[in-house]
Amino acid sequence: MDDKESQGQLDAESEAMDRLRDRTDELELIISSLTIFALLSIPSWLFDSIADIYTHLSTSLVIASTVGISLLAGTCYGLAACFVVHLMARAYWVGLIGLRTVFPDGINWSKTPGLGPLSRQYYRDTLPDLDTVIKNTDRLASSLFAVISMLTLSVLWFGTILIAILVVSGTLGARFGLTNAGMGIGTAVLLMVFIGTPVLVYLLDRQLASRLPSLRDSRFYVGLVRLFRRISGFAYPQRLVLPVQLTLQSNTRPVAFFVALTIGIIVIVAVGNTRAAAWRNFTLSGEFTYLDSTQVRDGFRSTYYEDMPGSLDRLRGWPRIDSFHQRGKFVRLFLPYQPLRDNLVLDQLCGSADQAPDRLDCLRQLWSVSIEGTPVDMANFETAERADIGMRGLIGLVPLSGLELGLRHIEVVWNPSAADEAAPLDDRYAQVNTRSVIPIAFSPDFEMPLN
Repeated sequence: MDDKESQGQLDAESEAMDRLRDRTDELELIISSLTIFALLSIPSWLFDSIADIYTHLSTSLVIASTVGISLLAGTCYGLAACFVVHLMARAYWVGLIGLRTVFPDGINWSKTPGLGPLSRQYYRDTLPDLDTVIKNTDRLASSLFAVISMLTLSVLWFGTILIAILVVSGTLGARFGLTNAGMGIGTAVLLMVFIGTPVLVYLLDRQLASRLPSLRDSRFYVGLVRLFRRISGFAYPQRLVLPVQLTLQSNTRPVAFFVALTIGIIVIVAVGNTRAAAWRNFTLSGEFTYLDSTQVRDGFRSTYYEDMPGSLDRLRGWPRIDSFHQRGKFVRLFLPYQPLRDNLVLDQLCGSADQAPDRLDCLRQLWSVSIEGTPVDMANFETAERADIGMRGLIGLVPLSGLELGLRHIEVVWNPSAADEAAPLDDRYAQVNTRSVIPIAFSPDFEMPLN
């Protein structure tokens, strides 16, 4: 009697699960359809939000935002691709069910025009029936939907820990002028823990313990494996991820599943980094061989001109003038102050913001300006807050009197007091000073003489 009651309870639970399963298919379609558009829109919104405040960020915030936005962008695009495949598979599954309902006998091999006897026999032997295709498609769609959730949790978990480690290691490295080196060490330690420890557990448990039964009775060995397993557990939320991962892995091809999962994570990181690099650079194409970044550095660049706004301008703390065409006696020049770039140099020049006797004079030492080789007095540069472009800095007038008509050049040097052979203050600097050349088209207005 007890066995019958237990079997009846299992049958009832199975029937309830089947009814719930039929209802989740519709939810999967709705979730996939709505989520695809949201996922494809989130990266652009993230990049725009960070761009608005990028020149205001400190070292820690730049590290956190850069890593976070790369991982989030890659995750969004990766999940969007998964949802597209899932939506196609589930839509195909719905169509198959309808086809199965209308034509329950499947393919009518007696009416297959265009197929000879050999082809007909080949397809009858190799093609699955509708029930098998429906089952396989349903399995693919359901598995993919579960993998999407697992990937999201894993990447977000790992990304949160990675950001925390990089911020701490980068901040510590910055104290010694080794910001990038500190981040590299932090990343190496994290990868060693997250990758090395699971590999070590695999070798100790799966290889040695399975081949040497005596090790299973050793309390020290068991405790050691348990310790490493707990350390590896920090790599991802095991209670949320492992049930899904082990269920899929044990019911599919384990090696193929693991390889596909690893490749998926690598692709997400690669796509995120590529998208973030495209956000900061004019192009990622290697085809500009005759006009690369080095050659355009001393030429016309739209970021220098405030009447040519572009998406990259919010990320660039470069000198700016109002327009390429100049007709007056002066040109207005704005020199942005970017804390991440300037504070280390200013501390070296003036001690600190609290110790500097004149902060404005200290800021003036950060730049030198000349036009056609003639130095411009920095004493006429004053502080400025540009809410229109979200920056603060210095603003001054560059005199144009005495210049001939035509193309002229304003040269601005950041950190001019640094010697070219000096070492950068921090390894995040590519060079100790930078030189910006701003071309202008000088064509002053002439007053017509009165007769």
